[in-house]
Amino acid sequence: MSYQSAQQASQQLTAGCSSIAWETNDNKHLWGRNYDYNTIAASDVIVMPRQYQYYTAGDYYDKNLDKHNLVNSKYAVTGVGTLGMKTTPLFYEGINEKGLMGGQLFYAGYAYFPQTVQPHTLPLNPGYAVTHILAQCATNDDVIKLLTKQVTCIDQALVGGKATVHWVFTDRSGESIIIEPDRTGIHIYRHTAGVMTNSPDYPWHKQNLLTYLNVQNDEFPDRNMNGITVKKPFKGTGALGLPGDFTSQSRFIRASFLKYFGVKGKDEAEGIAYLFRFLDNVAMPLGMVKVNDKHDLSAYDISIYSAAMCSESLRFYWRTYRDCKLYSIDLNKELDNQEIKTFPLHEDPEFTMMN
Repeated sequence: MSYQSAQQASQQLTAGCSSIAWETNDNKHLWGRNYDYNTIAASDVIVMPRQYQYYTAGDYYDKNLDKHNLVNSKYAVTGVGTLGMKTTPLFYEGINEKGLMGGQLFYAGYAYFPQTVQPHTLPLNPGYAVTHILAQCATNDDVIKLLTKQVTCIDQALVGGKATVHWVFTDRSGESIIIEPDRTGIHIYRHTAGVMTNSPDYPWHKQNLLTYLNVQNDEFPDRNMNGITVKKPFKGTGALGLPGDFTSQSRFIRASFLKYFGVKGKDEAEGIAYLFRFLDNVAMPLGMVKVNDKHDLSAYDISIYSAAMCSESLRFYWRTYRDCKLYSIDLNKELDNQEIKTFPLHEDPEFTMMN
C-alpha cells in the first residue's frame, strides 16, 4: 500500500458512528454499529490470528517504530479495518474469540491524550486501541485493567491522522462499558445503556434523555378540547417529538428509544435481522449530511457500512450502503490461522434474481 493510501486510511479515524448493544430471547448478546463517513479507503473485513505480532504505537511510514512496543496477540480477532499502517492492523470495530465486542467512535472536541507515557506502561496509539484491546482482553474487567494499569494512550499521529475517539465494549455478561478520554484522564462508565454515538460525552447524552421521557410506543388517546373531539390522524403518535435529524445527540435519543421499546429476536438470526433494522433508523442517507463542496459523492457523509456480531456464536455480519445483502463470517473457523486473512466489504449492489 502506498503512503497516500495509508494517509487516506488514517483519516478514517474521524468517522462518526452509532452503536447499539442488544440481546435475544435465548440470551445471545449482540453489538452493532454504523460507520458514518464519506469514504472508506483500503478497508476490508480482517481476521487477525492468535500470536500475531504488532506494534502498539508508531507506524512504518513515520519511521517511529520501537521494538519495545512489539507484542503478540493472545486472541484471534475479526472486524472491519485497514492494513494500511503495515505493521499493525487497525480495526474500527470487531469481536475476539472470547466474545468481547466493541469499537471506536468519533469524539470530536472532547478527546485528549497525553504526550508522556506513564511509568511501567506501554504507549498505545489511540487508533490501535480496538486492535490491542481485542487482541489482549477477554472481558470488560480485562479492558479496564489494561487501560488503567498497562498502557498509556498517547497523543500520536498515524501518517498525519489522529484518532479523536472514544470506545464502547460489550462482553458475554451483557454489560456495555464506555471509555472516554479527556484532559482530566480516562473515564470509564460501567453498566451503561448500551447505546453510544459521538460527542458530547456520555454523561451529557444520559442527562439529555430526560428531555424525551414523554416519548413512548403507545398511542395517545383522542382528546376533547374546547367542545370538540381531536382525533389522532394516524398511528405512531406516542413517538411525537422523537428527533429525526442526523446529529449525534438525536441519533443517541433514537437509538435509546429503539433499544427500550424494540422487540427482541427469538434467536441470533432474528436478533441480527432486527438489529440491522434498528441501525437503519440512525443511519445517514446519501445527500443528507454535506461535509464539503466537492462535486462527487465524497461531499456527503453516509453510513458506509453497518456491522453486527454475536458474542456467543462469534459470527460477524456486515452490509454496505449500496449492497443491502448481509454477509457474515464465523470466527470459529479461523482460530487456527497462521496469517492475516481479509474478506472484501462488497460495496457494489448485488441482487438475487428469483425467475
